[in-house]
Amino acid sequence: MTADRRPTFCTLQNIHNVHLTKEVGLIPYAMHKFKNYDAFMATYRNDEYSNLKYTPGLRMEFIPKVSGNWIIDSCLWLIRNAKRIDVLNIYHPVMRTFAHARTYKLLNPGGKIYLKFDGAYGRHNRGTFWKRMCYNWLVKHAYCVSTELDGNDKVLSDDWGRKILCVPNPINPNELSDFRPFSERSNVIFTAGRLGTKQKATEILLDAFVKIAPNIPGWTLKLAGGFEENINIARDFYSAHPELAGRVIFTGDIRDRKEITEMYRDAKIFAFPSRWESFGIALTEAMMNGCFAVATDIPSTRSLTENFRLALGFKVDDVDGLAKNLLYACTHEAEIEPIAREARTIITERCDLRRICDVIADGLS
Repeated sequence: MTADRRPTFCTLQNIHNVHLTKEVGLIPYAMHKFKNYDAFMATYRNDEYSNLKYTPGLRMEFIPKVSGNWIIDSCLWLIRNAKRIDVLNIYHPVMRTFAHARTYKLLNPGGKIYLKFDGAYGRHNRGTFWKRMCYNWLVKHAYCVSTELDGNDKVLSDDWGRKILCVPNPINPNELSDFRPFSERSNVIFTAGRLGTKQKATEILLDAFVKIAPNIPGWTLKLAGGFEENINIARDFYSAHPELAGRVIFTGDIRDRKEITEMYRDAKIFAFPSRWESFGIALTEAMMNGCFAVATDIPSTRSLTENFRLALGFKVDDVDGLAKNLLYACTHEAEIEPIAREARTIITERCDLRRICDVIADGLS
């Protein structure tokens, strides 16, 4: 880096518009906003990227589709551009990331790699011998490595024999607003995600709502997201339960950030029935927007809710447990509202973008 230019921070990831308001877009945006990096995303042109308005100053550089294979094309792009990148931000210790890191370090030995894990990537459970060799090289040669889950940093630091930082997924300060009281919200149980996938367990939530619907006649279940895997989940539900057609609403995929934020802010309860999650971005956004959370008891939700001090938990696939907790939340608004308010304060502090940026910058210094 010469004295007459800002350091460059490149997040190399093949993204769509929606990713700009997740950690993939928010971290380089923060490095630009708070640390004076010339930060940019390097990706195929997959979308119109209208969400750049929520990350002002973040640049996009589009990688040409020479072969149509992301790994090949991104490595070709790195061959031409590695020397001008001071920090290469890549995600997960996987083979494509290893290819990026090797290419980058061969051409820019003095450059720094920031490797961001999501969940627990231990050094001894990564497949074949050759894969473990690649992953070990990657973690060893990354200048800065982080994990998303609180407490997981120490476990992984011991496992890999090097310091692993804790960097939770951030929230965008440009989307923060005041807590909306429950008296100004609707009687809505809300969920958002890739509906119908095994991970999101949408059918568990639907079954739980069927059980309690007669006991909460003034409440609606609203599900936002595109249909994946089980594309007929809405049709099948309405066919089996026509009496709930007006109370269970599938909104489809919501791409507009203002619209999805308003859905969070209108709901009182957020249901999160996932069978597994690396972090739980939707849960974070719901808590940030003042929803009371009812979530499966998995490592990421325990971390986000302080072992369910700030939410109600139930076991994976436990329809009755979810139904019981939802019914309790719907009938105890005066009790859950102050918890939702406190959870919002805690999650916005923990996932504060400037604080997270400081942690990353310290790790790169």
